[in-house]
Amino acid sequence: MPTGEGRPSLVAGVLVACALSALVASAVPAAAKKRAPVHPFGSRLLRPGAAGKDVRFLQRALTRLGVPTGVDGAFGKGTSRSVKTFERQHGWPVDGRISQKDAKKIRKLLVKRRVTGGFFVLGYVNPILNLKSHRAGSATVKVVDASGNVAAVIPVDFSGAQTRSVPWNGTTSTGPAPDGNYQIKLTNPGTAKASAAGGQVQPFGMHLHPFPVPGPHNFGGADARFGAPRNGHIHQGQDVPAACGSKIYVVETGAVTTNAYQASGAGNYVVIHGYFTGTDTVYMHLKTPSWAPAGTGVYAGQQIGKVGATGDATGCHLHFEHWSAPGWYVGGAPYDPLPELLYWDSYS
Repeated sequence: MPTGEGRPSLVAGVLVACALSALVASAVPAAAKKRAPVHPFGSRLLRPGAAGKDVRFLQRALTRLGVPTGVDGAFGKGTSRSVKTFERQHGWPVDGRISQKDAKKIRKLLVKRRVTGGFFVLGYVNPILNLKSHRAGSATVKVVDASGNVAAVIPVDFSGAQTRSVPWNGTTSTGPAPDGNYQIKLTNPGTAKASAAGGQVQPFGMHLHPFPVPGPHNFGGADARFGAPRNGHIHQGQDVPAACGSKIYVVETGAVTTNAYQASGAGNYVVIHGYFTGTDTVYMHLKTPSWAPAGTGVYAGQQIGKVGATGDATGCHLHFEHWSAPGWYVGGAPYDPLPELLYWDSYS
């Protein structure tokens, strides 16, 4: 029989350790609680070893400008590699540092890109372009990526002079659109003599996964990590400490396979099978039972529950697991979700 967090009959000991990890994450020494100086982005040279909100701004900016970067507020090796990649792409001197002059250039690039809003493939909310026709007929809407490549073509028919909303669900003729920035626009007014009348007229981000905890959060300490030693096994997920009652989002469109409660371990928990990847995501210690019974279809970006400390847990946190296909205790295996979580956190 498999063991580890998420197996209702066997998780008690494991989730005790999970709870302890949350306790460790919340036990911040008094000295560490001193307010660190806040550096606005562009007010200082950013280089390896720097940390703060301006580094976090840089990390998010790099992702929005096409270089996916984990967002943790620390200028480490990963951020340095991303900066060098970005410098090469733009023909800048490659030194892995961001000067005040470089920061001004990045801000201008962000304004030029004007990416507004974020959406998810087959998500709970879709980008919508509103069209107004002058007569019966047809028109054509296209979705293009940041390089101008066509991702989708959407024909639109009108029965007369009317206004219609044209959504895009993030799919293409070959499957889900790759993560990136897109724009949905009217490319041919056609016989309907259509014109854009509002909606998502600016570029936007489209991704397969959102971050599961959109509110303030952290990733705890070493004991919160996947693979941290436990009594006779290892930690099979990543803890995400957050305020009690914080929203928890579905990370991939799919279906609920398990919605249950275990007092001695997982508390209120839910398992969701992803439609596109075939992987399973597991959300534990929910404040109250999830509204979605097994068999319910759910969408990326849809709320599935709230952060809590039910079951064997100390301190409110989401215990998040990701299992390879075919899924949770049906042939799949848990793997470290932290790299994914950091990436999802960078744009959500």
